[in-house]
Amino acid sequence: MKTICKFILIAIIGSLIPLSVYAGPRQKKVVALDGSGDYRSIQAAINSVAANQEKQTVIYIKNGLYNSEKLLIPSDKKNITFKGESRDKTIISYHIYDCKGGLNNKCPAEDVAKWTGQAIRTSATVSIQGDGFRAENITFQNTAGPVGQALAIYVTSDKNVFVNCNFLGYQDTVFLATDNTRSYFKNCLVLGRTDYIYGGGIGYFDACEIRSFGGGWITAPSTPKGQDYGFVFYKCKLTFSEKSPKENDNQQLVSLGRPWHNFPKVAWIQCEMGKEINPAGWPTIWNMQYASTSEDLHLFEYKNTGAGANMSQRANWTGIRELGSEEIHFYSVKNVLKGQDNWQPL
Repeated sequence: MKTICKFILIAIIGSLIPLSVYAGPRQKKVVALDGSGDYRSIQAAINSVAANQEKQTVIYIKNGLYNSEKLLIPSDKKNITFKGESRDKTIISYHIYDCKGGLNNKCPAEDVAKWTGQAIRTSATVSIQGDGFRAENITFQNTAGPVGQALAIYVTSDKNVFVNCNFLGYQDTVFLATDNTRSYFKNCLVLGRTDYIYGGGIGYFDACEIRSFGGGWITAPSTPKGQDYGFVFYKCKLTFSEKSPKENDNQQLVSLGRPWHNFPKVAWIQCEMGKEINPAGWPTIWNMQYASTSEDLHLFEYKNTGAGANMSQRANWTGIRELGSEEIHFYSVKNVLKGQDNWQPL
């Protein structure tokens, strides 16, 4: 009788424990350059993940400079998490850039020749195609410098989360390439000079540092007309780096962006903007003749602070304005990223 009661009690207690206690990641794989993990290669760990699985696979990456691979997370490798040992010491790095000549207009040719297919579609150090990707405590970088397009990450997947990560480059650091896809950045650093956050995807930058070399543009949005949001920067800090690899950058101002094509949408909300921000904000239409007159461009600001936040000298474009207090709730992380499936990143 005692035994029966014991099993009944266990069953009752078990029914009260949330399923999430049991769920957890399906797998954990460890990558270490010194051979102390399951893999020395990050790509080998990615390749070992079963196709189209629903639970997260955590790839734990020990400290080190991983600079011998141009990584690809294919579309059938879903729900992968990169978890670094430490943000500044777990570094994923490569150096390919777009050029005239080279091999298929990418340089250096001898390194381009090592890669095929989707891995070399762009210059990106990491190409992310699988939905549900997450990264924590990682530095992603492209070290090519001021030579042309040289992406740190290229994102075509949906429902991506980056927490406590660094993205370091010069031109085109972060490419959110696919319309209507969603990426969330929390407590991250993004560094660059030319159009270094760009594309038609939706990106929400929450309490991030946006660090610029002088003379360029932070964003180059190409938001589709029917897409409500492009890039949202919430409580971010816009800073300036005088350590540019190109000497002439250091004395020049930084623009909030320039329109790439389609109907760009960018919102700066309660951000701190330094004195290096170009007062015009958007000083050029960049061969997009309707940029200054279209009501479908939404280049909004709301209660930003600092010397660069003064809107009195912003470009005289129809789409540039300050949001009203009754509008600000539309730019919450919940509303921006919910989509059709009510996705919430955290």
